[in-house]
Amino acid sequence: MNSRARIALGLVLVVAASLIAAPAVAQNEPTVENPIIVESFDGTPIVATLMLPAGASDTSPVPVILYTHGWGGTRITSATGTAESLLEKGYAVFTWDARGFGDSGGEANIDSVEFEVKDVQALMDYLAGRPEIELDKPGDPRMGWIGGSYAGGIQLQTAGIDHRVDAIVPEIAWADLPRSLTPNGVFKRNWNYLLYGSGAATGTVNGLDSPAGPQTGVYAPEIHQAFAEINATGTLSGRLLEWFEARSTILRTPDITAPTMLVQGTVDTLFPLEEAFDHYKILKRNGVPVKLMTYCGGHTGNLVHPSLGANCPGGTSGYPDGGDGSIYEARRLAWLDRYVKGLKVSTGPELEWQAQDGYYYGGTRFPLPATKMVSTETISSSLAGPGTTGGDGPLEGNPAPQYEQGAVAASADVFSSKHAMSVVGIPRVELKGTVNGLSGILFLKLVDVGPDGEAVTVNDQTMPLRLEGGAFEVTVDLHGVTWLLQPGHTLQLEVSTGSTQYDFNRMGPYSVDFEATTYLPLAPAPTSKAV
Repeated sequence: MNSRARIALGLVLVVAASLIAAPAVAQNEPTVENPIIVESFDGTPIVATLMLPAGASDTSPVPVILYTHGWGGTRITSATGTAESLLEKGYAVFTWDARGFGDSGGEANIDSVEFEVKDVQALMDYLAGRPEIELDKPGDPRMGWIGGSYAGGIQLQTAGIDHRVDAIVPEIAWADLPRSLTPNGVFKRNWNYLLYGSGAATGTVNGLDSPAGPQTGVYAPEIHQAFAEINATGTLSGRLLEWFEARSTILRTPDITAPTMLVQGTVDTLFPLEEAFDHYKILKRNGVPVKLMTYCGGHTGNLVHPSLGANCPGGTSGYPDGGDGSIYEARRLAWLDRYVKGLKVSTGPELEWQAQDGYYYGGTRFPLPATKMVSTETISSSLAGPGTTGGDGPLEGNPAPQYEQGAVAASADVFSSKHAMSVVGIPRVELKGTVNGLSGILFLKLVDVGPDGEAVTVNDQTMPLRLEGGAFEVTVDLHGVTWLLQPGHTLQLEVSTGSTQYDFNRMGPYSVDFEATTYLPLAPAPTSKAV
C-alpha cells in the first residue's frame, strides 16, 4: 500500500471513529422532554417537563424526583442547579406548572385535595406509564419530592392521601393556613398584598401562550373574595375561613407515612418555625422517619429588614459555607438517597438548627432533651393605641419589624444569663389586663440586647394579638425560635401597639393596661456544631 493510500485509509478510520464516538458523548447528557401535557381529572391541562439522566431506559429504569414551584412561579425546564445535581445522582426530575400558574390551565385552589392533589395523582399515573421510571409495583413510581412554599404544601397534602410517595422534603411550607395568614385574628397586610398581586400577575400573563392553548384561569373565586373582604373588614367571614382552614396541611399530617425531612426558615415571617414544629410532633408520635432542619432564611424577599444582618450572617442565606446552601443541599440529597434509593447513608441529626451565628447545631429530637419552660418576672405597663399618647413613647430606630406611625411600646428584661443558652421552641406569654375601647391590638416580640446595648429582634419575629374591649386573661404562643443566647446578653419582652407588617386596629382609639409573664424554652448551649 502506497503512502497516499495509507493516509486515505487513516482519514477514513478517524472519521469512522468519530462517528462511532459521537453517540456515546450524547448518551452522557440528560434528556429533557418539554413540554409534556397531561390531562387532569377534570380535563384541565397540566404542562410538565421530564428530565432523564444519562442511561435511563426501559431496561435500566431510574427513580424520579418531583420538583415544582412556589406561589406564582413556573416549572424549571433546563437541567441546571438542583435539577442538575439530581440528574448526576441518577434521578429523573419531573417538574410542572401548578394549576392556575405558568402554562397550566384551571384556577389555583391553594393546594386543595379536590384539585391540585388530583392533578398530581394524574401526573403520577403518567410517570407510572413511562418505561424509563422505576416502579415499586404497577402504577406506583419509585419517587421522592422536593420544593418549597407552595411546592412544600402540595407535598404534605398529597403524601397524606396517596402513599405512592416514598419520601418528601417540604421546605418553608405551612401547617395551619389561617394561623399563618391571620395570626390571632390580625392579618399580615404586607404578605397578603404581595401574594395576591404577584400570583395574579404571573398566572395571567404566562398562560396566554401555553402549548396547551391559551389558559386564562388564575385564582379560585374564594381567593378574590377573601382578599376583598379582609382588606375591607380586617377579618374573614365564617365560610371563607372554613375554605382556608380546609387547605391547612396539618389536616393530612396524621396520615403521612412517607419519611419526611421538614425544613423551615428562622426569619420567615410568612410561615414561621411553628409550622414545621407542629408537623414534626405528629410525625414523630406516629413513628414516621422524620428530620427537622431550620436555616437562617425563608420567605423574606422584599420584606427583609436591616436587623437580618444580625439574625443571619452573610445575608438571608446565612450559611457558614458562604451562602450557597451546600449544607442543606447535602442533607436533602442524603434523605432522598436513603429513603428513595435505599442507600445506607447518614442524614445528620434528627434536629438540626441554625443559630444567628450562622452555624448548625444538632439534637437527638425536638424539643431539645434538656429543655425547660422557664417563667420570668411579671411586667406591668399601660399602652395607648396609635394616634394617642402613652407608653414609652414613639418607636424610632428600634429593631425590625418596623412600627406603625404613632405606635408606642413598653419593654422589660425577662431573662439574663452568665452562660450561653439555647432558646429553641415556642416562647409563651401569659397576659391579663383591660382594653379601654371597643378592641385593641398588641404586638409581642423578644429582643436580644447585648452588653453594648445593641438590640436585635429574635429571629425577626413579632406576634400580634387582637383583644376585645374589657377585661381579658389570655395565654399566647409567640412564633417559634431557634436562638443562641450568648453570655452577658439579655432577653427583653417588648409589647407595642402597631406594626407595619400587620393590619391596624379598625375599632377606634384604645389603650391597654396589662401584666405579662413570659415562659422561655431554655436548654444548655450546644457543645459542638452539627457540621
